[in-house]
Amino acid sequence: MKATQLIKLFSCLSLCLGISFTNAQTVLTQQQKWEEKIQRYERLDKQNPPPDNVILFVGSSTIENWKTLKDDFVGRAVLNRGVSGTKTIDLYTYRDRLITPYNAKQIFIYEGDNDIGLHWSTDRIVAQFAALFSEIRKTKPQAEIIYISIKPSPRRLKDKIQIEEVNARIKQFLEQQSGTAYADVYSKMLDVNGDLVSAYYREDGLHLTAEGYTIWKDVISKFIK
Repeated sequence: MKATQLIKLFSCLSLCLGISFTNAQTVLTQQQKWEEKIQRYERLDKQNPPPDNVILFVGSSTIENWKTLKDDFVGRAVLNRGVSGTKTIDLYTYRDRLITPYNAKQIFIYEGDNDIGLHWSTDRIVAQFAALFSEIRKTKPQAEIIYISIKPSPRRLKDKIQIEEVNARIKQFLEQQSGTAYADVYSKMLDVNGDLVSAYYREDGLHLTAEGYTIWKDVISKFIK
């Protein structure tokens, strides 16, 4: 093999290894961020233990970013344990730290948004939610489990059909279980023509504005006990 060919081969291998290393760092960084957030929650719990019969909110960034949650439900013992970037399988993985420690009378779950964004199949998302539900039910037999539907958003317009499929399948699954509810934020975030309301979304086309959370508050308030 000529020297020039060897140099090109070495350069290609170096590039591939560099990309692989960068991807590994990205994954590790996300896991580190999750770990830091969960450890922070654990420290907060030690400093101020949540009360019995708490109303627990778990899920991805739309939950974590709901900074007005306590103010929106004044007089209710609500607890936000959202972790940005998580998928259904991640909540399953961290359930013993984000769900199990709390004596919750209600558990509101928002996952699926990031699953859709990563192009996971509907069957896979629904199966993972069913597995998560099963594990929660084992440790929290008396808790009401409420699934917050995957919201529509400008960034996920191309995934509209799948979002509706996942929502419908999970709603159907919950209807076959006891002690459950399905909170439909999807339809409430559309106008009378079925179009998205831009005022509900930040510039990134995914996360919610204060106006968007007002819609969520109105929907969720009907389920809060």
